[in-house]
Amino acid sequence: MPAMMLEAVTSQDLWIWHAFFGMPGSHNDINFIHHSPLFNDLINGVGPKGTFIVSDVEYKYRYYLVDGIYPYWAVFVKSFLREGTIDPKRRKFNKVQMMARKEIDRAFGVLQKMWHILSMPCRLYEKDRIRNVMYACIILHNMILGDEGRAIVEYYGKETASNIEDISNEEISQNQNLIESRQISSNLQANLLDVKDSM
Repeated sequence: MPAMMLEAVTSQDLWIWHAFFGMPGSHNDINFIHHSPLFNDLINGVGPKGTFIVSDVEYKYRYYLVDGIYPYWAVFVKSFLREGTIDPKRRKFNKVQMMARKEIDRAFGVLQKMWHILSMPCRLYEKDRIRNVMYACIILHNMILGDEGRAIVEYYGKETASNIEDISNEEISQNQNLIESRQISSNLQANLLDVKDSM
């Protein structure tokens, strides 16, 4: 049976910050990430500033916890490989990361429980209609969280929109290279491991 994929970014309060839905299930995660609009704002220089410091090193972009299939980019943090024996700090890092990544599964489980249409086969619908149903359910889910006061972070879209600047193609290319940097990815992973070790 044909399937469609959902890419979602969620926080611990189950607020869904980003959703990209509708690509065929035959795509793997690497094909999917190259079609996703997740990093468009960062590449075009209009995304919210997300710098942070780990072990006295400043990083320009926030990061996402992902599984092993994703590429080694500066914006992705993966768990450590399980080959052979893993030392205790890497094992602890993997455990904490896996617990945080389960929030995505939990958020989608809540969506399916709240909106039964998402758990039923929908072969009779057209792709655009299926996409609209998914996005409507996500919007309603976030509205319910906001109305019940369970959202832990408030989003102010106007602040981001007012900071839009025109940037050159060279800056766009530079931003893309920074996001896809394998070196920054390995440095960040090592620095995060040092932080976990000192806790």
